[in-house]
Amino acid sequence: MEKISNIILVFFFASSVSFAQTDMFSQIKENFSTGNTSALSASFGNNVTCDILGKNNFYSRSQLSIIFKNFFSTYKPKEFEIRHQKIEKNGRIYLIGIYTTQADEVFRLTIYAKQENETEIYINQIKIENIAN
Repeated sequence: MEKISNIILVFFFASSVSFAQTDMFSQIKENFSTGNTSALSASFGNNVTCDILGKNNFYSRSQLSIIFKNFFSTYKPKEFEIRHQKIEKNGRIYLIGIYTTQADEVFRLTIYAKQENETEIYINQIKIENIAN
């Protein structure tokens, strides 16, 4: 009976972790699609490595909030499509997405995140590159 309880507990934990990760992907997609800086900022870690169009630095959550507010103001969102996503056993999350602006400019986003516990996942690295149509 104890074995069955342990199996159920492991399944429940794995399911909740998987749900949190899936929810993270959908939140990122929604936030970039709409340019929702406030919601996006909530998913940032305390210090994030960010490379936007070749400008690379470490930023705090509040600094990134301002940077992305400016980014979305300059490059108004039209669509964000997740092209690849991977969840590693160690809790690292990797995502590649294509961000299209209203002016039909296209950017590739590479996002790394880390799962802190079963419900908290934080972005700790973002790279945005301008790509040709």
